[in-house]
Amino acid sequence: MALPSNHRWIAVGKLSIRNRAQAPHYAPEFAVQDLINALSDRIDREDTHRQYSKDSRLMWCADLAEDDHYHRLILQAGDKNVAGVSFLHFQDLTTRDIEKEEVEGSHYASHILITKTPDAHGQNLILIEKVPGIHLSSIKDHFTWACNRAEYQKTVEDDDGQPKSFRPYFEVLGHQSKTIRDALQTGVLQDVELIGHDENHEDGLDEEPIVREVVHEARFEVKRRVSEDEARTVFGRVRDFIRNFRGGADNTQMFVRIKAANGQIKRTKVNYNGEEILEQAFIQNEMVTDFDPPLTQRYLAFRDDMLQKMVQVADNLDD
Repeated sequence: MALPSNHRWIAVGKLSIRNRAQAPHYAPEFAVQDLINALSDRIDREDTHRQYSKDSRLMWCADLAEDDHYHRLILQAGDKNVAGVSFLHFQDLTTRDIEKEEVEGSHYASHILITKTPDAHGQNLILIEKVPGIHLSSIKDHFTWACNRAEYQKTVEDDDGQPKSFRPYFEVLGHQSKTIRDALQTGVLQDVELIGHDENHEDGLDEEPIVREVVHEARFEVKRRVSEDEARTVFGRVRDFIRNFRGGADNTQMFVRIKAANGQIKRTKVNYNGEEILEQAFIQNEMVTDFDPPLTQRYLAFRDDMLQKMVQVADNLDD
């Protein structure tokens, strides 16, 4: 997947570092500094590369730094399960193909910022430059792997005076920004999208049937400013439609897109059977633009302009 050279999307999340579920009362606490210490030690040991997905993917932390407020990381990702690339010449319309060797794969890099101080709920704000393979859940998995060495565990005595070791567990959840109601006050309701999934069982050549996932899609376009009452009418009609939507209501997801005053289109998944749709929140993703020199697919070092724009995103979050 080719990345744009003039902009990136920044995912905003909340990082939680905790013990395992139902940990005993004497379990030690973990903080973001424990993660940073583990990543730093792995860099010193040259033990940074995590292989996964049947060894077809790689992820590693290449660079660490910090300032007064943030830990800075560059996370790298590689994926062998990609095709070669093709480039189109826009003047003579010829195409140049670049084939990939068997041992090669894509290579992307992402800037990541993590606040040094947790909020009142014990969570650290995390900002992620979104590139293929690097997102909220893959980062959670990588942080868990990074801290799985025995050297990074904490040992305390239990109630009987016996040593017990603990390692940290991570959760990275999307930061919820303004509600749909708030976004509609200054934005344009673009559309409501339905995506349904079901299974088509076909007879195979052996005893086992072939199961093929079938995706059904429907879109309700609005593309104008609407009042709260008008929005409720739209969502009500969509809910009525879902009852007979192919794939079944239980297997259907509903997405709302709203175009903000600055031109950005925000898309969020909503629970149409839960609380009132207008009260549900967007997961915060913000675009950063105007890079000179242009952005590249990977980085040899931190880009100060990217870091500055990510800090600006954090400073202007919707609470």
